[in-house]
Amino acid sequence: MTSILMVIIGIIVLGVLVFIHELGHFLVAKWCGIKVLAFSLGFGTPIFKKTVGDTEYRISAIPFGGYVKMAGENPEDERENAPDEFQSKPVWQRALVAVAGPAANFVFALLMLWVVFMWGVDRPLYYEHPILGAVSDSSAAQKAGLKAGDSLITINGKQIETWDDIENIFVQQEQQYSITYSRNNDIFSTTIKPEKKGSGIPKDPTEGLLPPLPAIVADVNPESPASEAGVQSGDSIVTINGNKIYSWFQLLDMVENWKPGKPLEVVVERGGSFETMSIEPQYNEEAKRRLIGIRVSEGKSRTIRYSPVVAVNKAFEKSWEYTTMIFDVIGKLISREVSANQLSGPIGIIPASGFMLFQGLSPLLNFMALIGINLAVLNLMPLVITDGGLLFFLLLEAIRRKPLSVKSQLFINKIAVAFFLLLFLFVTFNDFKRLPEYFRIFGK
Repeated sequence: MTSILMVIIGIIVLGVLVFIHELGHFLVAKWCGIKVLAFSLGFGTPIFKKTVGDTEYRISAIPFGGYVKMAGENPEDERENAPDEFQSKPVWQRALVAVAGPAANFVFALLMLWVVFMWGVDRPLYYEHPILGAVSDSSAAQKAGLKAGDSLITINGKQIETWDDIENIFVQQEQQYSITYSRNNDIFSTTIKPEKKGSGIPKDPTEGLLPPLPAIVADVNPESPASEAGVQSGDSIVTINGNKIYSWFQLLDMVENWKPGKPLEVVVERGGSFETMSIEPQYNEEAKRRLIGIRVSEGKSRTIRYSPVVAVNKAFEKSWEYTTMIFDVIGKLISREVSANQLSGPIGIIPASGFMLFQGLSPLLNFMALIGINLAVLNLMPLVITDGGLLFFLLLEAIRRKPLSVKSQLFINKIAVAFFLLLFLFVTFNDFKRLPEYFRIFGK
């Protein structure tokens, strides 16, 4: 049921972003006096349509895009050379119509980010300290020698202050990460060299580095090993077998790797005092791993809010970060630092959008802003059938003082359509391969 709801929400989110994009084209076309024949959300056969004035408004069967059809827009259209046809308008007006869609996405993204920074972002307190809570077994980070309790100072020369900084750097999928860190008041350096990823969702997006989620017990299962040993809700796990516990992830790792024969010696803090207890983990058939029967507390968090004026500046900063991130990924695709198998399309965006809504308003709006900026930037690229491709043709027309011949435009468009169809099929195939992973992660 959760997965179905996520899909429905995701389609709505994608529909909103497409609507904003096409609305930009529509409004500017109307302002320029261009006759708009159709405004459609989705492609294919219309499942709903209503004509108002000269325009037929449609909701079509395939919910992965949309379009605005203007009179005399395409080179192959029969033209009457009427003053309200697209091709009858001066170059600057046609360029405004082309830019309007991406511009609408940018403006809407800025508005959403502005709301996010004013509404507030819930940040777990443990995220404010770049201390390693644990390092996954056999991960690139473990091979680099990093351990729980290490405090990261810089990654690839960038100062690290919070876990947000760590995640933002690793999402860029660099070929390697040069790290300086502190351990027992000494400074060390190392290099993480990520293993090449396939087309699936990365299991270790931060190459095995895990945050210091406090090992605080939310509740204890009755008749579990922890309950029998005397563990109580609110207890904080301090050490296991003499090893200091920096996070819940480290506790899970020690329980999973426990060898039968000798109980785990667990020290907990309770009301300012310390108690020692022995616990023998039990293998759980359903979870397929050893458990002691406790659930982690989500930990304390605080909401960070900004004034309307400061939120504007924050929104511009974040939108710039998202914009440059796109070009960084494109550069890595060209240099083959990032595999094309990592590309995702609408089918991948839909469950992620639904998942974000369950996380709260701010995460959803932030995600929508990211996707909206992606749509804007990619549509401005001179890829022929995009808005950027139209702008490129208009630039040539302005320089040559006449448009390309209809035959040339049709030939280029056919090649471009074939390319984009193959690209769409490729990313859709990637998404279908990852669907079980999407619902495993997002549908929990």
